[in-house]
Amino acid sequence: MHLRYVKEILQSPFDILKNLFLYHNILLQMVFREIKGKFAGSVGGLFWNFAHPLLMLGVYIFVFVYIFKLRIGPSSGAGTSAIYLMAGLFPWMIVAEGLSRGTTSLIENASLIQKTSFPTEILTAKAVLAPLFSQGVAILLLALYKIIFSGSFEIIFFLPLVIFIQFFFTLGMAFLTAAATVFFRDVAQLVQIVINIWIYVTPILYPLIMLPEWAKKVMYFNPLYPFIETYQSLFVRGEPESLQMFIYASIWAVLFFVSGAFIFNKLKDEFADWL
Repeated sequence: MHLRYVKEILQSPFDILKNLFLYHNILLQMVFREIKGKFAGSVGGLFWNFAHPLLMLGVYIFVFVYIFKLRIGPSSGAGTSAIYLMAGLFPWMIVAEGLSRGTTSLIENASLIQKTSFPTEILTAKAVLAPLFSQGVAILLLALYKIIFSGSFEIIFFLPLVIFIQFFFTLGMAFLTAAATVFFRDVAQLVQIVINIWIYVTPILYPLIMLPEWAKKVMYFNPLYPFIETYQSLFVRGEPESLQMFIYASIWAVLFFVSGAFIFNKLKDEFADWL
């Protein structure tokens, strides 16, 4: 009995990946249609995709760097601190939007799930992938800036790997919350509360060194922390500070993706009845 469950748990991620691969054309079409449709009829077009995050980023930089004089080290200046904030905020925005939209991806497409027969994981994957495509440009521009002005080419090799595991980390969480939301609609509201709190309990708007020792130890139970730390070390120092953080982030990604895929696969046959 236990071996059967272990086999099912380990098989679920492969079943999800197989369906995403088999239907990758539909998935990509849905992603690009959503990005394009989001700004259809607006004069600004894709500009609005960057306007809000850039505006919020400007507010954060102005408040924390120039008013509160945030410095990540004794010898760091305002420019380095601004890069530190961007290195944490850009990935955070992608995770937050992907998790938020992924959580409601099934209930928002209830009629589609009830009337057609296709892998429902595509809907959640689309919700997570769309922010990565639309807002990931900001991370690439920041990487280009780092390469041009710092000559740090190591980021070319490490950055795609971090983005890759971040996608599966977010997708795993979205599978869990999307499946739960089908049966308990309050989950969507709880996820929004968690997202609003998560940004402040993660070293995004402040450096880890500002925390007391007990808080630094607790931070290792924050699954988002190793991702943000890896991004910040890449963009501020030009290379991962420690391979340990990257491995730590990978472990969180595997845990969430495997558990999310298992729960999603276990419940997916009941989605149409509950929606």
